[in-house]
Amino acid sequence: MILTRIQHSLWRAAGLALMGLTAVGAHAQQVGQVSLLIGAAKVIRADGSRTDLRQGDAVTVGDRIETAANGHVHLRFLDHGAASVRPDSVLEVQSYRYDPDKPSSNEVRLKLHQGVARSISGAATENDKNRFRLNTPLAAIGVRGTDFIVQVLPEHVRATVATGAIVMAPFGAQCRADALGPCGGRAGQLLSADMGRMMLELRSGEVGARIVPAVDAVMASVPQQAEVRKAVQMAAIAAAQADSRSTATDRAAAAVLAIAPVGPTDARVLNTPPSRDSELAWGRWFSFYSGFDNMSIPYWAASEGRHITVGDGNSGLFRKGDPSAAEAVFRNPGVDRVDFRLTRAQASFESGSHMEAAAVEGGTLSLDFLHRRFATALALSSLTGGSAELRLGGAIRSDGTFAVAEDGQRVAGAVSTSLQEAGYLFEKQVGNGVFRGRTLWGRGK
Repeated sequence: MILTRIQHSLWRAAGLALMGLTAVGAHAQQVGQVSLLIGAAKVIRADGSRTDLRQGDAVTVGDRIETAANGHVHLRFLDHGAASVRPDSVLEVQSYRYDPDKPSSNEVRLKLHQGVARSISGAATENDKNRFRLNTPLAAIGVRGTDFIVQVLPEHVRATVATGAIVMAPFGAQCRADALGPCGGRAGQLLSADMGRMMLELRSGEVGARIVPAVDAVMASVPQQAEVRKAVQMAAIAAAQADSRSTATDRAAAAVLAIAPVGPTDARVLNTPPSRDSELAWGRWFSFYSGFDNMSIPYWAASEGRHITVGDGNSGLFRKGDPSAAEAVFRNPGVDRVDFRLTRAQASFESGSHMEAAAVEGGTLSLDFLHRRFATALALSSLTGGSAELRLGGAIRSDGTFAVAEDGQRVAGAVSTSLQEAGYLFEKQVGNGVFRGRTLWGRGK
């Protein structure tokens, strides 16, 4: 990707801003920070100290990020590069140097000891791709302007590419772990995004990597991946799901609030990105999340000036404002009830391995702050799934989030602190599959 001068300026400003933050330790130099934390994770510093990781923590050279079975960590570096560390994974920042005025001195070296991680190259390697390296116990991976995912298990290393290209090679005389860039020689194997759904695989004891059909972009090949993914999803909405089961009182409130029928809307204009100044935005974790999704934006863009509220394994709902002040706002919102209109929506229908775009044909959302209850309804349809209607109600929590799961239906969402916007993710089980998606709402007029 060729960056504009504006982009370079923005990235440099972001790097300088990060460098202005307090460093960790007496001699440690901050090279990035934790931009997102879901579930549990720890960091082992270069001095051997071990602490629980928190969102906003500084990242320094020598840090080892270790995620638990429900942990998911996103790192953002000074050059606007990024790394995503999946559950049960260990990623180490082995070296990092970024000087926008001296690109020849830049250096980024990471090591994935185990698990799954995604890496997105930043400005440090824009001019010279040979300044980046991701090591694993079995192989080295160099990039050529890339967004890629790597999986490390004792018996093999696998990698897929979302954009750009990578080169994988086993360690040996022509491939040292302390070097940078792609390894040369015959053992190096290239994989580019334009090769389609393929992946690189290097098994223990083999002399070179090979290109094979991708196994669900390495995601489905992780042991117990269904359980791991479910753990991530549950951890992502844990803050909003302490009282997720609806009660008879909740259902009664839903019946009262959702009197209005689900009105029709123009579905063609719903699946579009939010405006830059929106208080709420859906940020997707992965660039290849869904071909049906035009509504979410990259998480680093959604998280600019916003913080995470709820989410799942694909994306999260980010909200502007100070998260520590949210409870004060919703404790006394100054209004008894707010009715919202649907402004953005994206949906898909999944049945087994089949996935297709679905339409959100209309909806209602009402929040009763007097009784701290919400109710919503959505009209859904797809070619295979037919027509369905989601109707749910439940409690609004003190921080303005809400979540409920009942009878094959689920929603988890949040309202903005100005009470002008709301959003939620949803699932609706039907006989032969499930509708999934996310919504954004504006204050009714």
